[in-house]
Amino acid sequence: MHPPLHTDKHRHCVQQILALRLCHNERSIAKFWGVCNQQKWDLDRCLREEKVINRAANHEVARKEQERFKERLRQQSADGGQAQAESS
Repeated sequence: MHPPLHTDKHRHCVQQILALRLCHNERSIAKFWGVCNQQKWDLDRCLREEKVINRAANHEVARKEQERFKERLRQQSADGGQAQAESS
């Protein structure tokens, strides 16, 4: 089973999506007997590769966001320590 096949959402797999759609359109009945299996397998492989790429990009964004958050915490604790020293 694959996700909805929108070419604007799956930019890495446009060729495979179009090949599967074309096969389904040209062989509307035979597709139920496995005529389009090779196109489906190619699409599945492409979607898996796309998922790995997206996961790596999301991981990088999360890592940068986590570093930024830790830096803000360090600055707040440093600012809080100075404020307490001044009030004493």
